[in-house]
Amino acid sequence: MSKYRKIDVRIWNDAKFRDLSHNAKLVFFFLLTHPNMTALGAMRSTLSGLAEELDFESEAFREAFREALDKGMVKHDRKACLIALPNFIKYNQPESPNVVKAWANSLDLLPECDLKNDVISLSANALKGYSKAFREALPEAFLKTYPKSMPNQEQEQEQEQEQELLKKNNAQEVFQKQDESNLYVAPTRRTYEMFLDWKPEPVTWAVKLKASQHRVKPEQFTDYIIAEFIRKNIGEESKTEHKWQDYLMEAVIRGYIKPEGQEPKPTNQQKQPEITPPVYKNWSDEPSPPPRRPMTPEQLAGLRAIRGEK
Repeated sequence: MSKYRKIDVRIWNDAKFRDLSHNAKLVFFFLLTHPNMTALGAMRSTLSGLAEELDFESEAFREAFREALDKGMVKHDRKACLIALPNFIKYNQPESPNVVKAWANSLDLLPECDLKNDVISLSANALKGYSKAFREALPEAFLKTYPKSMPNQEQEQEQEQEQELLKKNNAQEVFQKQDESNLYVAPTRRTYEMFLDWKPEPVTWAVKLKASQHRVKPEQFTDYIIAEFIRKNIGEESKTEHKWQDYLMEAVIRGYIKPEGQEPKPTNQQKQPEITPPVYKNWSDEPSPPPRRPMTPEQLAGLRAIRGEK
């Protein structure tokens, strides 16, 4: 068990989480930060006991728990009293091989059941992108239960051969005119979010460019292009170094990012609406009213009578 948990703020962008009711969100956060939650993202507990801790009515807690369960955010074995969060390790990755070795202590706290086997499988698979030291630190119980979940010997040999091939390819053959001080060497092959100082890892980028010379040239990837690529991808989902390089390659090939000077300049001036001038009527063109007819003697007499004249 660890004292600290990582909660990604992008959880509020997740459609499944947003669809939860307020009670279900509280229950999920309660499970995620529960003191008994192990480093494997699973713990032994009962729903009624958790409801008592939150001072919830049992039925209200079960209904909220069921919402998260239906969306796959939580797994539960009622008979074994085991609760697991499938994505726990994804957002609480081990910081060192020693943390992986300590998983054996967490495993002893979980009751035996099919869900426990699922937790073991998820934990082992979570290390596929890690270095060899992390994989070798896995406790024996993980290797015995799910040997297929780990990369087999042929895959490891292929990875080693790939690394040897990358080392033999000298990046300077492709980047002859590029300043080596601008090259950024990625420390690991783990997934990461885009950051402001990102640049393609030189060795793997050289191989990728060499394989795509018929579609793109190294001089197309100027500092401006890379800066625009970073700006457009800040805040996106984490990816491996190879994925980021593929995205950069596609952005240039498909023209998603234009070279400097070809980007349309934004204007702050609002387009003025067209004004139609009013049409003034020429009253001189109107016909004159007909002349008045003179009153008859009878009409004059009637008018004088009304006015009281003699």
